[in-house]
Amino acid sequence: MKKNTISIRNLNDLINSIQNHANEVCKTQLSGNPGVAYPQKSLREEISNNIERVEQNCHNFSCYPADMTDSSYRAYLWLVFLSKEHNLEQHLAFLHHFLERWKAESRKAVSVDLYNSAMVFQCKSSRQNTHVTLNEGFIKSTPAEVETLLACCLHSTQKNLGELRSISRAASYQRIMAAMWQHTPQSSMSTKGEYYDLLSLFHAINRDYFHGTMKAPRLRWGGKKATRRLGYYHPDSDTITISPFLDQRSIPSYVMEYVLYHEMLHKKLGLKEVNSYRIAHTAQFKQLEHNFNAYQDAEAFLKSLQKR
Repeated sequence: MKKNTISIRNLNDLINSIQNHANEVCKTQLSGNPGVAYPQKSLREEISNNIERVEQNCHNFSCYPADMTDSSYRAYLWLVFLSKEHNLEQHLAFLHHFLERWKAESRKAVSVDLYNSAMVFQCKSSRQNTHVTLNEGFIKSTPAEVETLLACCLHSTQKNLGELRSISRAASYQRIMAAMWQHTPQSSMSTKGEYYDLLSLFHAINRDYFHGTMKAPRLRWGGKKATRRLGYYHPDSDTITISPFLDQRSIPSYVMEYVLYHEMLHKKLGLKEVNSYRIAHTAQFKQLEHNFNAYQDAEAFLKSLQKR
């Protein structure tokens, strides 16, 4: 499969620079040094400059930010989110609060990546240092929720990790994620494979099965030719990923369409939560899945793939 995304050189280094800057500002303020304030103007300028750089690069390639690699696109959307003053203020306020509570509870040095990360939470600790990755969705956490995050870093248990999972599923977290994942348009650069174009197929399926009412998610080809997990929908990022294994002449068009239809149903119906577990393939989902015109043939073909 041809390479169909672009990446922005050194963008991750620039993102790390912004995060380090924010960490140092908060730590300096917590040290009691008088007269230190958040340098929001300089941060805003740095953020704005990086947004312009990304958009100019995309313009040069006649494409959009959504056509970039996943890591570059995540970074771009995070920058756009922080470019709004109230979002940057909340970002810094949360980081300040978290570091303040860390300082009160631990003697270890800590660095925090508060970012539009692919993971919700990660904590890596050595004897002297701790590196914490938190998703930007946590920036509106209550003081009690910050205590849960802190507990997961310092002495994680099944109980507090379960509480953290609940926080990440709450309305406040989801509103931040929805605000951050405001997708840009896509071009055929990133959606067109050797044989199939995800964007064209989406519009056709949307017209035929959803009356044209579904807003397009981000559509992307996966990085590996997976044969087991042929597609998946990520609700936080509103992204459908399709295995490039399907992008070949030997895969009938109705199979490709069925897999995409399946993932579009996940977007439409969402996840049902039962006893803290998320259920995707509900009875309603399975009923609607049968509405696909070539359901029986597609299912038979996919089952034959698993036997190879």
